[in-house]
Amino acid sequence: MGPIEVLFYTVVLIFGFIGMVRGSNRELGNSIILMYVVAILGIADERGWSERSAQQISSIFGADVARINEAAFILLAIIFIVVIVVTYQGKTFDFSNSKADGCLGLASGFAIGILNGYLIAGTLWYYADKYQYPFNLLSGALTPTGQAMIAFLPATIFPNASYWAIPATILMIVRVIR
Repeated sequence: MGPIEVLFYTVVLIFGFIGMVRGSNRELGNSIILMYVVAILGIADERGWSERSAQQISSIFGADVARINEAAFILLAIIFIVVIVVTYQGKTFDFSNSKADGCLGLASGFAIGILNGYLIAGTLWYYADKYQYPFNLLSGALTPTGQAMIAFLPATIFPNASYWAIPATILMIVRVIR
């Protein structure tokens, strides 16, 4: 398997193309939800919720550190992935009254899709790194590029995870006003 940043870029690019197909008006609705989920997971993580829950789950199966890390990562990943699937297959906040057509519409959809892919892949990478890459998700050491990119993941660029709620709230207000 290649470096983890290749997987990161691939996921981001795939979501960019999904955004291009769906359009920026629908992708912005997903962005709101994803930003709130990143904020909520960050707040729960700061308070130690995932570790305590993982310790309770792992005590049933054996409480060594590797199992606790695996349980904590699985718990956060399942919650996050379920939210992603529900928001992408269901109804979201729609900005359809400000639809951009043509090349501008494709470019804006692609850009917002890139943002969503960054939020998704970056959040999963952050928690995989935090919990020491459980299930051997990473077979070797991180490349220098991968080590540098960890500082730019969604949960690390803001000093407090709840800061992701600010742009989400601004987008929500814009949605309500229009």
